[in-house]
Amino acid sequence: MPEFDNDALLTSAFADFNSEVSTFVKPAGTAAARTTVQHRQKVRTIAAGAVAAIAIVTPVAAYAAIGTDSNGPPATPGVSVSPVETTTSPAAPSTAPSATATAPDGRISKTDLGNATLTIPAWPKGFDEGCGKGAVKFSGGNGGAHPPLKLEGDPAYVDVDHDGAQETVMLLSCSPQGSDYKVLAFDRDASGKIVTLGQVVGSAGSEGKQGADIETIWSVQAGDDGQVKVDVGEFRPCCDMAQASQHQWRTYGWNGNAFTQTGGPPVFGPNPNTVEVSVTVDKLTMTAAGPGTREGTLKVTVHNTSQFATPGKLRVTVGLPDSWTIQAISGCTIKPGEMPVPCLSGSIPAGGSKVYAIKVVAPIESNQSQGDVWVGAQDDKGATYPDKRTSTTANFQIVQG
Repeated sequence: MPEFDNDALLTSAFADFNSEVSTFVKPAGTAAARTTVQHRQKVRTIAAGAVAAIAIVTPVAAYAAIGTDSNGPPATPGVSVSPVETTTSPAAPSTAPSATATAPDGRISKTDLGNATLTIPAWPKGFDEGCGKGAVKFSGGNGGAHPPLKLEGDPAYVDVDHDGAQETVMLLSCSPQGSDYKVLAFDRDASGKIVTLGQVVGSAGSEGKQGADIETIWSVQAGDDGQVKVDVGEFRPCCDMAQASQHQWRTYGWNGNAFTQTGGPPVFGPNPNTVEVSVTVDKLTMTAAGPGTREGTLKVTVHNTSQFATPGKLRVTVGLPDSWTIQAISGCTIKPGEMPVPCLSGSIPAGGSKVYAIKVVAPIESNQSQGDVWVGAQDDKGATYPDKRTSTTANFQIVQG
């Protein structure tokens, strides 16, 4: 057969093939992929023929694909094949792990904290203005010169900033006269240096409002979901004062910039460890009782106006010259060794009253015309509980008979 006849046959074969499969060929893209899936079985056979036909790169391969004569021998396939452009599914995401930053380990022992240089926020105004602030070097759990800062209790470990690593929460105190407190959260930076993340909560100091502000902090605990629990109280005892604070647990959380209260009571309620009484004292009449002395009986009435019983032991103190003496008749017991000498009694229930009778002996030459009575409450060590009265003194008249 002449060479141009072969070309004619090839041209005719391609024309027939194109007519048969053109209805099945769709543009590449999402629609094409969806059509292919819906007609998978029908297209498979036609696609196989299309691949074989497009793969022909020589006239011999094309001629073999369609045949030149029904009685002729089978054609030999070509040896060179070009790839076919097909529609493919989007590539699956890589399963190789991506590099993620690991947060520094902020779990710091009390020993390490107690021998590091720590950044301490400023303290409240008042007695504790002299407490260490800024970069303070600690040694053995104490920091600064005078008054020293001290790490209190055990640290709490909690992931406050939700970075996957725990931070260290620690209670610090400063005690020149009375004590102020701070709860601080510490972490480590990328180089391992201890840094202060922030102040969780602090006491209000000597200028805070007793009974309303946080004045005492006892301990810290790790809460749920990155929260910090703090045991706080509302009184700042100093000198001979008893610790009258209620224990109240409050919860704090890190908002990305600072710690804020997230749980627990927002205010302190009525306190049973305070004194709220009224005092009346009768006129004291002194009469001659023996050689060079006068005597009289002082009557003191105390009414408890509080909704709670008076705390500890009630103490009645009589303000008289040192040369005068007092003796308990009823209602209380004299406790010698203190000046002025107190007369102690048990608690008075809420709304109740008690009358105290006290014998007074004075030198006959004394012309004292007035005295004072103080009523308060004290603990077993003699420290006094806070008094809610604006005036703690009751005056009485002395008449020389």
